[in-house]
Amino acid sequence: MKKLSAEFSAPDDLKPRWTIPKRRRVDGSENLHISDFVFVKDADEVLFLKSSDNYPVKFKRGKLMLPAAIVDFGEKPNEVAKRILGEQLSGAELLKPKFLTMQSYLGAHWDIVFVFEAQLEGKQKEDLKPKDPFIHTSFQKLESLPRLEIADDHLEVIDAFLKEEKDEK
Repeated sequence: MKKLSAEFSAPDDLKPRWTIPKRRRVDGSENLHISDFVFVKDADEVLFLKSSDNYPVKFKRGKLMLPAAIVDFGEKPNEVAKRILGEQLSGAELLKPKFLTMQSYLGAHWDIVFVFEAQLEGKQKEDLKPKDPFIHTSFQKLESLPRLEIADDHLEVIDAFLKEEKDEK
């Protein structure tokens, strides 16, 4: 087999191009957030909860959010989805969340997100009532969201989900 000389240079179109960023190590559990988001659906509309002024995260106060929570160490995401519905909504006991997809983001910290869907299936929208620290529920069409009223991290999850759905078609 013939060896290439040290002077060999591949043409530009044959040189490898790195399109993904180099690996980055996430140090410490405070830099890793694993969470569940639940799309509670009624036909083509999705439920949003409005947070109160006493919501624990200041920048999310008064914002619309999907039912969501951080997954605690050792919890199973499908069990967390059920817990979220029970803790954030009354009247949601019979909803059965179904896994849809997983998302991953790297910004100020690393987010791993499990996305679930729960269909109302016979329940009425009016049966679902917010629990503290939420004050209001509303159903919105994903195609015409009041984007400025939605918490940024929830909008990020919604946009990624819509992009994934579009790419699959």
